[in-house]
Amino acid sequence: MRRADSWNQFLRFTRHDLVDPFPGRLAQAWRIALACALTTMMASVYGIPEAAISCYLIFFVMKPDAAEGSILAVALTVLVVMMVMLLLMITRWTIDAPALRIVAIVVTSLILLYLGSASQLGELGGIIALVLAFVLTLLDDVPFGEAATRAILYAWLMSTMPMACVLAINLTMGRKPITLLRQTVAQRLLACADWLEHATPESRACLREQVWEGQEISLKRLGMTRLLALGRGDEIRRLARALQESYRMAMALLALPQDTAQPVRDALATQLRQAAQALGKGQAVPEFELIPPETSTIMDSAWGALRDLAGTPARYPAAAPGEPFLRPDASTNPEHVRYAIKTTAAAVICYLIYTAVQWQGIHTAMITCYVAALGSVAETAHKLVLRIIGCLIGAALGIGSILFLMPHMSSVGAIMLLVFFGTFIAAWVAVGNERVSYAGVQIALAFLLTVLQGFGPTFDMDTARDRVVGIILGNFVLYVMFTQFWPVSVIQRAWDGMHQSLAHLASMARVPGVDQSAQDAHDLRVAHASKVAANVAATRQALGFTNFETYRLRPSRTEVRRVAAMTRAVRATSLHLLLSPAADAATAHRLDALARQTAQRPPPLEGGGPSPAWPYVTPAAGANAMDSDIHRLENLIDGH
Repeated sequence: MRRADSWNQFLRFTRHDLVDPFPGRLAQAWRIALACALTTMMASVYGIPEAAISCYLIFFVMKPDAAEGSILAVALTVLVVMMVMLLLMITRWTIDAPALRIVAIVVTSLILLYLGSASQLGELGGIIALVLAFVLTLLDDVPFGEAATRAILYAWLMSTMPMACVLAINLTMGRKPITLLRQTVAQRLLACADWLEHATPESRACLREQVWEGQEISLKRLGMTRLLALGRGDEIRRLARALQESYRMAMALLALPQDTAQPVRDALATQLRQAAQALGKGQAVPEFELIPPETSTIMDSAWGALRDLAGTPARYPAAAPGEPFLRPDASTNPEHVRYAIKTTAAAVICYLIYTAVQWQGIHTAMITCYVAALGSVAETAHKLVLRIIGCLIGAALGIGSILFLMPHMSSVGAIMLLVFFGTFIAAWVAVGNERVSYAGVQIALAFLLTVLQGFGPTFDMDTARDRVVGIILGNFVLYVMFTQFWPVSVIQRAWDGMHQSLAHLASMARVPGVDQSAQDAHDLRVAHASKVAANVAATRQALGFTNFETYRLRPSRTEVRRVAAMTRAVRATSLHLLLSPAADAATAHRLDALARQTAQRPPPLEGGGPSPAWPYVTPAAGANAMDSDIHRLENLIDGH
């Protein structure tokens, strides 16, 4: 693929992500904006400082699912209490010793950033490290211990007050998780019916989107619904089974031959629409008078999925084993430690710079280091670009508001309206695809820091200038650290995704075990297929960041095509294992060997000549086709 074509594709995706609506986008955007407006009112009425940071936290907590958002709000409140206690102890030891304060920042950052990289803590580790480090840097301006204690308690109030607003909105106007699960199942079944009735490229693309993004988010939502008992037990079991069988149905139809008789397709589509209607209303799918399927494995699987949708199951589907808290390579992969060292060093350098020049207004430099650092150079550069663009747009909105709107405002209600419309624009971008969502968060931060500088209308534009300068400084320092010290290519992230995908394929091939029933084996295959799809999607997303790679780390076109061809082969193998579960121990052994090989990352292919074709072939059911796809994977990994 030529660089120009790659950039054109990236820009086309970006335009789609910014403009096109999707179900729930508008509802999520206005709820975030409303929570920010209510937080602004509470901060103004009760004199709570740093209202901009309070509103900023809402973007991380408000989720499409009211239950998940509420749990996050409560969890963050509890976490803040623990952090306040930790800060009080650290402050007692370091308030009179600036050197010890820097040591405390370094130690806490290294530990939390390492855990963020090497465990399921993820980005939360960086957020906790940011809060601890930022509060400790503020002690430079605190003259005595009592003032420091009051400042920390204000920080606690500043964090918990927006969580109360989030809880209020979720409990009164939030979208229930069981409603979202109904919509997910109904949309998937309708996408299957559309593909059966009208085999167009558009309907196939819609069906592929339903399959190849996986369903990990839906399964997480289902688990929360079960844990909190947010619906009737019989309906939750029906939806759990429907998630499994609708996913199995969609995967089967992706492999459906084009020459399948149209009457058979129409009959199946009609019954799928009836099932979607029943599940969308929270009702059980009635027993269908099934038409005898064609003699093919694919149609057998499709009709079997429809048959299993009917009625109310007696138990929940078997689930794949959960991921451990620590990643398997937590103690062996040096990249986790290197990531923590690079990010901490960049943050401390920024802190020393703005402290030395006595320019506290650019403290966003240190914040940038924590929130924009990612594992690879390309991912970090992509996030830095989004941060700069979002910062400039947000600052422009804020400055425009100060110049043209603030002179006409004289009440808290007017400020609330301004915050609502400004954060609505930011939230619209933030709830979109990950390719652009971070820009929306930065639009919100820059806008809020510009217009919320006190407890009423403001006319100070120095804040906007300082925030932009700080973000640019932080981006520069972080970019230097990640490109000059232990740089990680984005292609390594893609190979990591391939390793995870192949490991789940091997698990699929080992099903059923000696102590598993036929139904449990079927459920486990579907669960592993979903995990394969999610990891492949992450791999393909990583490949999309190659344009942001530095020249000396940028993979060749041949190498990118090689990994992209592997993702297609993995998807085809996943289809075979799900639709024709005739794998044996030898197949599982081959896939295990491939997973171990990708964990060590095979030597890259150098570009220079024309890229190999490596075409994608729609798989046909059967053991021979699966063996062919695994053989293709072996050749790709070996570089042939």
